[in-house]
Amino acid sequence: MPEFKVSGWLPASGNTTLRKRLFPPRFMYLLIVFYLVLEGYYLIFRFNAHIQDLTLYRDTAVKMLGGQVPFRDFKLEYPLLSLLPILIPGILSNLADGSFHSYVAWFMAQNLLLGLLMARIIGKMDPAGKALPRYMAALLLSLPVFLFRFDSFPALLTILAIGYAMRRPFLSGMSWATATAAKLYPIVLIPVFGLYYLSEKSWYKLARQAGGCVVITGVVAGFSVLAGMGGVSDFMHYHMLRGIQVESVAGGVMLLLESTGIVKLDIAHSFGAMHLVTPLAASVLQVIDVVIPACFLAMLAYVAWAFRAGTRAGRAARLIPAAAAQILLFILLNKVLSPQYLIWLLPLISFCRLRTYLIFGAALMLTIVIFPGHYYNLISKQLTMIALLNIRNALLIWLFIALIREINPMHTSRRV
Repeated sequence: MPEFKVSGWLPASGNTTLRKRLFPPRFMYLLIVFYLVLEGYYLIFRFNAHIQDLTLYRDTAVKMLGGQVPFRDFKLEYPLLSLLPILIPGILSNLADGSFHSYVAWFMAQNLLLGLLMARIIGKMDPAGKALPRYMAALLLSLPVFLFRFDSFPALLTILAIGYAMRRPFLSGMSWATATAAKLYPIVLIPVFGLYYLSEKSWYKLARQAGGCVVITGVVAGFSVLAGMGGVSDFMHYHMLRGIQVESVAGGVMLLLESTGIVKLDIAHSFGAMHLVTPLAASVLQVIDVVIPACFLAMLAYVAWAFRAGTRAGRAARLIPAAAAQILLFILLNKVLSPQYLIWLLPLISFCRLRTYLIFGAALMLTIVIFPGHYYNLISKQLTMIALLNIRNALLIWLFIALIREINPMHTSRRV
């Protein structure tokens, strides 16, 4: 596995003094302790916020263990390999009493194991030992969401695909394809991997990674045909029908405009989440459909230039922030921004500069405060929560800018 070493950075004494004045260590420690106490409260008393998703997971597992075939006998809103982290806790739960609480306990244990496996991978990728403590701290902050969604599974496979990119490209391709078949978002990394190999002139490794992808794709396609899963791709149509989710960037702006009386909107539950209901929704979605390809084309050109202009060692160091920026761009432009999406970035941001990591940490903490913390207040359109949502989204935009700066080979700031 390649070593993505993060070189040191010694800040100027003036900047250090300024930071200490703005953020005294004692104040920061108190803030962290307060948040951890708050997080404990959310874990214990906001569990009900996760019941809908956990019930869906368990019901899916029960149906499969009862002999039903997904995408044939019942619909599923996730890709095929998402069934792995959904089904395994169901099998283990049946060894006990098979109750809902037993399923949830095994599901949480599975996610903790996946989180620790990510830690092991990160430790091997960063022998300097700076990324691992950051990851563990971010994992601790994310627990109120991390424990109750299966996104840790594709996140693990994604960091594995990046770690294997140069030395074991075939396994990298297999990991990437498996992650994509579990949660579609890693598909946006196709241009990042492709441009990375092309800039290295590693045609053989590019072909081997593609070969790994083809193997997994063939296995998944063959299995779905043999099992009679004719509707295996229906989940994409399901998500295309969704409207603007409350927590998305567009949703946050529209809620802010509604609070000032500029627009009128309601919030309704559909597709398992809260969406905005407004005559403007169709127009906003049309704008999003135009902006998405334009932004990804611009990102493609920027990453191509960054990889081409940099040295070989620089390209390896920029692969992770480039992947993180590509995923974050997908999150920001999406009409849906669920809290678990930040889990996708969890293992990647740990390798980035300290400022980038701190921005992510702040966005993650606000995300937990919003959901599962005080989500009812948000959907009740309370101004404080609307403001917090937009601050969180602004932090994510700032995070994207910070990642773009890290990709830039002309940027001379030293890394930490």
